Amino acid sequence: MVKFLAGLRSIALLIARVALGGILIAHGYDRWQVRHVASQIDYLNQYGVPYADWAAWGSIVLELVGGIFLVFGALTPLVALAVVAQQALIIAYISWRRGPWLLDPQNTYVGGYEYNVALGSLALLLAVFGAGAISIDRLFRRKKTVDDEDEEPTTPGPTRAPAPGATGTTTTMPAARPTTYTPPSGGGTPNAPSQYSNSGAPAGR
Repeated sequence: MVKFLAGLRSIALLIARVALGGILIAHGYDRWQVRHVASQIDYLNQYGVPYADWAAWGSIVLELVGGIFLVFGALTPLVALAVVAQQALIIAYISWRRGPWLLDPQNTYVGGYEYNVALGSLALLLAVFGAGAISIDRLFRRKKTVDDEDEEPTTPGPTRAPAPGATGTTTTMPAARPTTYTPPSGGGTPNAPSQYSNSGAPAGR
């Protein structure tokens, strides 16, 4: 199920990229070859856009080159953020004067900012989620490294709780020495192992 959703997400991002990139390429070509740059500069000057010549050429380059990058999924977050900024500037300088709707009640085109909001929102999604698996960006994605070295486990000794009324943390006692049996010197008959203490000395002697 997880792989299915991941594949579906990649396909959705691919469709969104190609759609937005195609729209940008069409608009950039229209500004450049159909309406020409001079008319775009005059149009921006009517609304008091600063540096209208730079703004016109910047929009054309962004829409043509950025649209191609989006279609192939190259530098997708950067291009998408640039498109978000472009649409925000268009709304701030031009579209807000016309209201939110593209058409007025008489179905006459007025060019409101709902179209710019739609393009900016789509670009924002690509900026956040990236280009998806079917893209050039994925080819240059850095792979995560896995550290296979494990630390050796250590076995602590028994713990001793603090005395009543005392403050502090529980202390860890060292592990007890194993009980060993050492026969007595002098060649005598050894006693039973239970008669010897943990240290090996005879008990009670």
